[in-house]
Amino acid sequence: MSESTLAETACMNLQVLRVSHYVLKCFDEAYREHGVRATQIPVLMQLRGRAEATVREVATALESERSVMFRKLRILAERGWVQELPRDNGRERRYTLTQEGEALLTRTEPARTAVQDRLFGRLSEAEQGLLLSLCARLQGIEEAEPLSPSEPE
Repeated sequence: MSESTLAETACMNLQVLRVSHYVLKCFDEAYREHGVRATQIPVLMQLRGRAEATVREVATALESERSVMFRKLRILAERGWVQELPRDNGRERRYTLTQEGEALLTRTEPARTAVQDRLFGRLSEAEQGLLLSLCARLQGIEEAEPLSPSEPE
């Protein structure tokens, strides 16, 4: 393996970006017939089962910027999948999942399950658990004390 190939393989940023694009592509293909994008489903799922949520709450839950989440919610509202609720005394914008949004999540569930099963099917049960564990651990990395790359735990 060449030095540049080895460096590329060891680059976490590149590897996570590649796998993220691949996973999103798989879900986008499955959701295409429903007219929804893979990046929109998690937003809808954050609203499912809640009476309402603010832009900040959804953005925080999905590790997103509020401005990005506001644009996503606006698009989802234009499609009738979420509804912006009236603001109380200048409070933050609040959204709720509409019946159409709930129906969309129900219709896309088989596609979501099929893609996830296909992707997880490439991994052993132990690898599946490890992947989910590592994702959860890395998401909480900002809360932990930073480690140098070579420092063991």
